[in-house]
Amino acid sequence: MLLGYAAKLPCKDDPKYRCHPTKSNLFVRCTGGKLYQFFCPIELNFNTVTQTCDWPKKADCSWLVGNNVEGNETATPKNSDAAGVRKIDKDGAVNGVDGDGNDDGDDDGGDRRNNYYYYYRRNKEGRGKSTTKNWSTGTESKTTTKRPWWKPKQRPQATRFPPIPTNQEKKIARSRPAYRNGPQERVKPIWKGSCESSDCYLPHCHCPGAKIPGGLSVQETPMMVMITFDDEISAAYYGYFQRLFRPGRYNPNGCPFRGAMYVSGEGTNYDLVYPLYAMGNEIACHTVSHRFPHTWWANASYEEYMSEIQGMKNNLIEKSGISAEDIKGFRVPFLQLGGDNMYRAVYDADLVYDTSMFTGPVWEGGEDPIWPFTLDFVPDQKFCQHGPCPQRQYPGLWEIPVQRWYGVDGHSCAMPDGCTSTASTEEALQFLRKNFYSYYNSNRAPLGIFVHARWFHVEHHLEALDAFIDELMQLDDVWIVTPSQVLEWMKKPTSIYEIQFFKPWSCEGAMKEASRRK
Repeated sequence: MLLGYAAKLPCKDDPKYRCHPTKSNLFVRCTGGKLYQFFCPIELNFNTVTQTCDWPKKADCSWLVGNNVEGNETATPKNSDAAGVRKIDKDGAVNGVDGDGNDDGDDDGGDRRNNYYYYYRRNKEGRGKSTTKNWSTGTESKTTTKRPWWKPKQRPQATRFPPIPTNQEKKIARSRPAYRNGPQERVKPIWKGSCESSDCYLPHCHCPGAKIPGGLSVQETPMMVMITFDDEISAAYYGYFQRLFRPGRYNPNGCPFRGAMYVSGEGTNYDLVYPLYAMGNEIACHTVSHRFPHTWWANASYEEYMSEIQGMKNNLIEKSGISAEDIKGFRVPFLQLGGDNMYRAVYDADLVYDTSMFTGPVWEGGEDPIWPFTLDFVPDQKFCQHGPCPQRQYPGLWEIPVQRWYGVDGHSCAMPDGCTSTASTEEALQFLRKNFYSYYNSNRAPLGIFVHARWFHVEHHLEALDAFIDELMQLDDVWIVTPSQVLEWMKKPTSIYEIQFFKPWSCEGAMKEASRRK
């Protein structure tokens, strides 16, 4: 919700989230010229270093706003100055700098510029002359114009979807423009199944198949696991997410593991979406209506898909405060593809990937699983088994396939919650283990545990997945990551011997506890 004093506060868009001036479990962000306030789940405070909610002892907002942390003699850590920690007092002063710009102690100019409350108090007299400091030279000058402290960011402007070229154009574009929605000549026709590694190579293009990217061996490849949920985010399901993604669960590099939510508009409480996002989870689109019957999605027009996909993206931005550039993925309801009408809408909504295409052998023990691929080429029926499938190219758009799972009876299903029911926690745990090790012991393609939160209405399903996560945390070559993080690895395949330094999976300031895996 908007802060009560947002209308009075000069607010410029900023990609980072800041501590609330008085409450450590609240934090703020400026989006679209408006200042929004959000809250962390119960018992958690916000950490500006990792940009997530965490335990109070690890969250810098706990001491920045002057709240005591249990177990500490003082609210401010002894090494706070060395660490560059910003202190905000009840009058809005930052590191001893009061509202009139008077420095009462040592401070860093960048910290003062980056604080909303200082900026407001410093300029509260209106558009009169104010002092502008050149932070590189230390000089000050008078100006009648209020200058923003943020660095302007140029974003590409989407264009209309390119028309279908003629069949006379036979060669594939080898060069790649900076942005997906580029010149019309980018999209060129190609026949199914004709993707060749010589024409399609990382980081921007990848052919569908079971081969490990980057020439890595199985032993060198990190095993990636994605845990995602479809449909609404409501109070009925929120507790499940809090339990599974609770603080204290880490990947081998010491960073909290994360999941993804494909959110539909029907039944969603938008106030609950942002706390999950603040914990580091990925938020993606699952359409506004999620309407029935499932056959509607097979026949929906391009305009109807745009209304559903772009409309849901707008809702997440406007109602939950999710950053537009962080909404990257889409999954269609019922996994019912809509052919080129659907994929064109995903492409035009400026999303990075789709994860709706169903594939995998019908019987257990068949071919190795498929790695994510791009739609620079039209996939054949082996990779798109439940149409209508796309018949056109969508350069740079990634597909994270939904691959068959196999139940305790050996029958296949699209998602774990669609397989034959298990009778107990132990049986459900064996079901998860069996499918995991079929990936882990083959080509280590990313495993997707794609479920609906209502699966946890049967209590032993939740208990089994919770216990399974604990087992995965004991394996140093297994990483629980979001779909977007999987794609970052795809663009730059990195071996397990170097993955500790893989920036897209890093978390600044996170400390790995030496005994957490003992």
